[in-house]
Amino acid sequence: MFTFKNRWLSALLVSCCLLSKAQDDYTGPAARDYSKKPAKTAAFIELGGNAGLYSLNIDRIYLYKEKLKVSARLGFAPHFNGIYIEQEYVLENNFILFTNPHHLELGLGATMQRRYNERPNQIDNYFWENIVFGVARCSYRYQKQDDGFFVRAGLTPIFMSKDAEGFHANYFQFWAGVSLGVSF
Repeated sequence: MFTFKNRWLSALLVSCCLLSKAQDDYTGPAARDYSKKPAKTAAFIELGGNAGLYSLNIDRIYLYKEKLKVSARLGFAPHFNGIYIEQEYVLENNFILFTNPHHLELGLGATMQRRYNERPNQIDNYFWENIVFGVARCSYRYQKQDDGFFVRAGLTPIFMSKDAEGFHANYFQFWAGVSLGVSF
């Protein structure tokens, strides 16, 4: 059984353990140094732009220098056509020029669209068509070195197309878009 001496010794032992644990630092990890580890990823929605009406995107800077950054972008846009869900995918590689937070962004990419289309003068006239557009970008980009608000606006002309009828090198369509999101 526990005697007075054993209880006193147990209480003293528990107190010592709690006092030693109270000396730990619970303030959390050190704050991130954005000059050494800047925010390189942006998640955003683009209205207009490469995918037409809208797209959900993620952009990652994989080369980070003071006055030159290079990023890759992947986007997705579902469009509803009756009971069918047509998809668009955006791939883009951009050069981001000038220092933080105001940038000039220049790039090239491709928009791939899967569309349910009608083929005239045939018995089975509806089919899934894969269309590829070549796109360019010239835009203003606001992205600080630390986490936070991300915005860009610019021109995204489509300069060629390939669909079920073939390759159209003389295809050109002028387009613009605005992107809003966060960088982290």
